[in-house]
Amino acid sequence: MTATPAGNGQESWEEGQLAALEVVEAALPPPVTEGMVLEAEDIHVSFGGVRALQGASLRIPAGHIVGLIGPNGSGKSTLFDVINGFTVPDSGRVRAFGQDITDMNPWNRARLGMCRTFQANHIDPNLTVFENLVTGAFLSIGGGVFTSVFQFPKPRRDQRQAAELTRAVARLIDLEKVLDVRAGVLSFGGQRRAEIGRSIMSRPRLLLLDEPSAGMDSHEASDLLRLVTRLQSDLGFAVCLIEHFVRIVFDHCAIVYALAEGQVIAEGTPDEVSNSKAAQEHYLGEQ
Repeated sequence: MTATPAGNGQESWEEGQLAALEVVEAALPPPVTEGMVLEAEDIHVSFGGVRALQGASLRIPAGHIVGLIGPNGSGKSTLFDVINGFTVPDSGRVRAFGQDITDMNPWNRARLGMCRTFQANHIDPNLTVFENLVTGAFLSIGGGVFTSVFQFPKPRRDQRQAAELTRAVARLIDLEKVLDVRAGVLSFGGQRRAEIGRSIMSRPRLLLLDEPSAGMDSHEASDLLRLVTRLQSDLGFAVCLIEHFVRIVFDHCAIVYALAEGQVIAEGTPDEVSNSKAAQEHYLGEQ
């Protein structure tokens, strides 16, 4: 992340951040402030004879960052696929924002305010950072400033507002100075920030991050999670993430779920999960 300037530069930087935050807040839907944003209950998934999930349950409270940890093959990504609608469970139910979405397709879940990033970067290296960010608005086509981004017949005022929003998001993710640069020349961490910024452009109420620090060292991963924590605190959406740097999960997540062999073996605060015998035996003892 970009270092914060000192002295008068510090004040100018903070003023710029606040101005950008106001622009983004005005474009986002009101955050969910109470209750559960998502509940997955007793999820079972089998692929052939392999039981990927065996009764896994997960609850994501409003305004919280929830972390999933566990060894490879424990069912973390499969649970994400069920939440996101890419995999239909054999049994169990998924509710989000007060409604049953078990049979809803991924597109409509996204329109409800669920946005997912993947382990592999999905940034187009040949587009500029600005263009990559703007593509996140695609899910919001049909209303407001987002429609004009794709040159629908809307007033020029809307196009100016769309550009203003993109610049504001870029400022929040510390990429405002490289908006006209091809995304392919950014560092891996910069590309990850651009991907998260594009997610913000899609107006999320729940952000799902599948190993956001994949390919990074622990220092880069910690920087990225600090950015996610700041965005979550400032904008109010909920976050659920899969992460292999356990210490980073414990540092940034209010609630942690540990999975093994398709089951939740421990859940609770970071302290509760780190002290769980089951979590220690199946995963934490190897860390």
